[in-house]
Amino acid sequence: MKAFTLIELIFAIVIIGILAAVAIPKFTNLTTHAKNSNIKSIVASVHSSIENIHGKWLVDDEYSWSSSDGLATLNEYGYPDKLDSGSGESELFKYVLKIPVPSCGTKKSGCLEEWDDNRYEYFYTPNKILKFDYNATDGRLECIDGEGITKEECEKILY
Repeated sequence: MKAFTLIELIFAIVIIGILAAVAIPKFTNLTTHAKNSNIKSIVASVHSSIENIHGKWLVDDEYSWSSSDGLATLNEYGYPDKLDSGSGESELFKYVLKIPVPSCGTKKSGCLEEWDDNRYEYFYTPNKILKFDYNATDGRLECIDGEGITKEECEKILY
């Protein structure tokens, strides 16, 4: 009967340790990447929907868009004047997205909420809150200084 020697076992443990040391740093930023991807995809979807509406307005002189409840219409620039029905809304961007984004509820990380009409905040972490507002003259969501995060840091995450 043949067994492993102590040296062979030590080498095996060292090799496993080296593999773990290489692999663990690859997985430490997964949460950060997931949060970045989440907010980037939401912002890209909203921009795409707004530009789709604006494109229809540019092509069709008689194009008339209004939200499902009639509270938002196109402004003189051809962009929606509102993205949802106001602060405290539980379904964000419901005027421009087919499937609205749910607001935070009781969550305070990795979620989005409207804090004022057409002004939104993304709870990156409990201490970092990205803030941005909707500019109806050009249809863009623009970063502003948030809590624990600057406008420039917000733009790096969103764009």
